[in-house]
Amino acid sequence: MRNVWEELKHNLSGGVLVTLVLIAQFAVFFWQGTLIASYFADTSTQSLSLSVQGDYAYYQLSYSTSNEEDEEALWGQSSDPNFVSNAAETYRKVHEDPDLHYMAFGTSNLFVSFDDMNERFTLQELMNLHTNSDENLYHQTDAETVPLESLTVPVQNGEWTSGFPPQIYRLDQAAAEHFQLRVSEGRMLEEQDYQFRWDQGSIPILVGSAYASGFKPGDRIRADLYGIPYQFQVIGILEENTGIITDKYFSEMGVPLSLDHAILMPYFTIEESPRNSKEEFLARANYDEAFMGGIVVLDAEAPRSELLRIEKKICDVFVRNGLYPVTTAASPYGVSLFKTESQKTMQILVGAGVLMGVMSISGICISVTAKLNRNLHRYGIEMMNGQSTGTILAAFLLEILLIIAAAMGLAVWQFLDMIRYNLVFLWMILGFGLLAAAVTSLIFIQKLRTVDIEEIIRRDE
Repeated sequence: MRNVWEELKHNLSGGVLVTLVLIAQFAVFFWQGTLIASYFADTSTQSLSLSVQGDYAYYQLSYSTSNEEDEEALWGQSSDPNFVSNAAETYRKVHEDPDLHYMAFGTSNLFVSFDDMNERFTLQELMNLHTNSDENLYHQTDAETVPLESLTVPVQNGEWTSGFPPQIYRLDQAAAEHFQLRVSEGRMLEEQDYQFRWDQGSIPILVGSAYASGFKPGDRIRADLYGIPYQFQVIGILEENTGIITDKYFSEMGVPLSLDHAILMPYFTIEESPRNSKEEFLARANYDEAFMGGIVVLDAEAPRSELLRIEKKICDVFVRNGLYPVTTAASPYGVSLFKTESQKTMQILVGAGVLMGVMSISGICISVTAKLNRNLHRYGIEMMNGQSTGTILAAFLLEILLIIAAAMGLAVWQFLDMIRYNLVFLWMILGFGLLAAAVTSLIFIQKLRTVDIEEIIRRDE
């Protein structure tokens, strides 16, 4: 009689081809199952250490691009003739659903007239505004050392040519309310200020307290809005020491980002269709900036599952309206992988994936059954000669475990980069491995029970 190791050696040497086929089938099953499961599981591959700030967790949205092909697709979105209408619908949808917890806050590279600014502020004051409005605040320089030429930029809008680059932040109404911004003079941005018409002429803005020496509510200043000359109209001056903090915006010391030297301008909802190429460019830039400034805001204690649910819904809104999807740093690997698919498409894909999984398991079962049928006669003779079923079962289980381990090794190698960031990928592969071991073991036990020793004796006679 053979012991377990001798039985295992005999099993492996007697069916090398079937063993290799089984390894390949299991590896494909683990890979496919992990890919689909990663859409629903917490498989983020980035750190979220800065997301929680005080009582809230902030998750910055960004377009999901990871290679040149994605970049080309995103560039193609901006050149789509339907982009403005698609973007307007998307912007409306993400704001009208309170369940998405969506707001927008970000920077904008716009310019105001240097001459207009120089009429209200001395060069020293402009230098102070320029150096203290540095976006990241990491390189604050003594204002006296800043050369004058750094305060001007060339502008081509047909009306004036010398611009001053202030630090401009843009926000939507949800962000203004969330950050509880207050003014010391004038008024806050109101609902109508976020609506834009091509003939309105002026753009309402809020200015930080550092601008109070040169501005008062009602003052206007010429501005260049993506190549179109407009006027900024100051409607309010923010209270001194106004600041905000998110996962992206904070100071070098980790305290709120000061808005004392900033200009706040609204993101627009543009109902009217552009009438020319310049207006088309303005509308595209407005919505692109608004989406890049998108933030999901949740309570600090909100579970990750809540964020994943919201992110999928937002991504679905973008995809259904013909836009490139957006994701957060917390995005599961599967959401990024299937980023261009709508929720409905994902439901169909999951159904197809389950079907393919069943077919894959069926193929594995057929291979296992073929391997068993090939050895049933030998097993019967061994049992007839006194070999215990426990030894046969143990040898088979060891063989299957080795095959599954080899297949899992291939799957782990495939997801190695992901596993380094998130062990959930490893747990999913282990889970599929345990499932495969359980199913094949049950098949073997059931098959072993059907061995008819008397039939084998009759056949040998």
